[in-house]
Amino acid sequence: MFQPDTDIQRSSTLAAFLKDCGTDSYEDLASRANTDPDWFWGRIIEFAGIRFHRPYTRLRDMSDGPESIRWAVGGALNLTETCLDARIETGLGDKTAIDWVGEDGCRRSWTYADLAAESARVASALARRGVKPGQAVGIYMPMIPEIDAAFLGIARLGAVAVPLFSGFAPPAIASRLEDSGAVAVLTADATPRRGNPVWMESTLVKALEEVPSVHTVISLRRFGGAAADPARDLDWQETVGNADPTYPAHPAEADSPLLIAYTSGTTGRPKGVVHTHLGVQAKATADFLLGLDMKRDDRHLWMTDMGWVMGPLTLLSVLLSGATLVLAEGAPSMPGDPFRLLRLASELKVTHLGVAPTLVRQFMTQDRAPLSGYDLSPLRIVASTGEPWTEDAWLWQRDHICRRRAVPLNISGGTELFGAILTSTVLHEIRPGGFSAQALGVGAKVLREDGSEAAPGEVGELVVTQPPLGLTPAIAGNRKRYLETYWSTFPGIWRHGDWVRCDPNGTWYILGRSDDTLNIAGKRIGPPEIESALTESGKVVDAAAIAAPDDIKGVAVVCVCVPAPGVSPDDALVEQLKDRVGEVVSKPFRPREIHFVEALPKTRSMKTMRRIVRAAFLGEDPGDLSSISNPETIQPIAELRKDKP
Repeated sequence: MFQPDTDIQRSSTLAAFLKDCGTDSYEDLASRANTDPDWFWGRIIEFAGIRFHRPYTRLRDMSDGPESIRWAVGGALNLTETCLDARIETGLGDKTAIDWVGEDGCRRSWTYADLAAESARVASALARRGVKPGQAVGIYMPMIPEIDAAFLGIARLGAVAVPLFSGFAPPAIASRLEDSGAVAVLTADATPRRGNPVWMESTLVKALEEVPSVHTVISLRRFGGAAADPARDLDWQETVGNADPTYPAHPAEADSPLLIAYTSGTTGRPKGVVHTHLGVQAKATADFLLGLDMKRDDRHLWMTDMGWVMGPLTLLSVLLSGATLVLAEGAPSMPGDPFRLLRLASELKVTHLGVAPTLVRQFMTQDRAPLSGYDLSPLRIVASTGEPWTEDAWLWQRDHICRRRAVPLNISGGTELFGAILTSTVLHEIRPGGFSAQALGVGAKVLREDGSEAAPGEVGELVVTQPPLGLTPAIAGNRKRYLETYWSTFPGIWRHGDWVRCDPNGTWYILGRSDDTLNIAGKRIGPPEIESALTESGKVVDAAAIAAPDDIKGVAVVCVCVPAPGVSPDDALVEQLKDRVGEVVSKPFRPREIHFVEALPKTRSMKTMRRIVRAAFLGEDPGDLSSISNPETIQPIAELRKDKP
């Protein structure tokens, strides 16, 4: 258990906000936010100072139901006017916005004025190439200052950013660019990995063989990479460097897209989750500035990737609060430097840090001796998200990172909300691995299968009963999938897909996904992407990818496959298939194990029953078997446990 110090509580932004709203407690504020969303989100917009180019006539329109909610009806805005222009106008132009450190320790700093100018140049360069507002532009870059200018420049133009995980292989890149209809991509020739360049632009070029809509690539060439197609592939320094640093912000309609963030589900292609200029600012303000107490004097470090929602979220939260983003390229833990994240936090005087349970479990396996040399006393907040904690890892974090002073704040939500459903705050007592409250304005509840509300301590589905500003209004180009995925289980209520319980003391706990989505070290992906990589090898005719417990990652990918006719499984084939998943999808999703059986459990409509595969493999209760067409397939999978390492 952890009780935040009274000085941190009294000086928190959340305490001041409660007082300003005339509410006595967080629970009172959460209750009013749920019952009077117009009042609450109006206060958030005011608190954040969000600028509108054209005022809205109505903040919230629910006339077509919660699944079709419209925000800021009639309004127009561009988030860069709030996050950049307003910051400069209020005197922050010379303040450090980004303090960057490379893998080799080299440093660069950009002020708010520098970031604004480079973002405007990006917008101008894209406009010169014929990119128009509303068109999609991919971002496939490492975590360097230019990636933030790329995101903000696309926003300033009124175009739609499509961030891509920097570790994606060509097929994963191609599928997302094709789905979004991207016309341009911003990239870099390479990123260093343990001293050697990992070539990114060449990976992108291979992906673009399948995406003819992309007519422009602008690449930051740090390692001397050459253009594959001189007519399409331009140099960042020449193209962006000579563009207009005063390019004006394009006012976007309040319901037009800012961002398509791809997240994977249990079936079909990755989902393109749409977010708007207003939604991301409002949700980041509620979750980070209030819930996670991010302040103007903070130096924030959360080692992530722009291809996951935490990349844009941390950037915008820093800008909205007027703080400094400490940006680090490379891994948080490296050979010879196992506590790199904590070393950087010490050296760069970080006050607001993000961690992940998987990373902490990795730290726990190391000799703790170097930790005594790190000064972590500036830390005030240590935030975490992405996956459930184990109690031992949470306690290790409390003792060795927080040093029993910084507040460990756990949040959980998703790409679809651009933030949290459940949170912890500095005003609450915090229990290991738990969440001290629901996030503001979401109406979180636990429901039974029949839609009734679960009793305290009872496990059920996590739902959102009051759509918050920031909740995605759409899956790009697929209204039917949007409604089926999130709104069909409990009509009029958003089902998030997590098993959860809320204990009588008010602490919430996430217990895992209620669907089949794999969450590997905080990175989510749908089984079909991994399974397709296996079956397309020609060596496998059927596959099921499941998540199994892992001592380091928390969970790891395990695949159960049916070999193709004439294929004799052996160790060499297993390694070949593992490598293929790493190459086609991404290395973080490389399977820990691959096993072979004659057939997989199927429904009568021939859908693979992954929950039964997982239950059989782990020796768990498989639940209802009434829909399985071939129950004889279960025992051979159960027998695979004998071969587990």
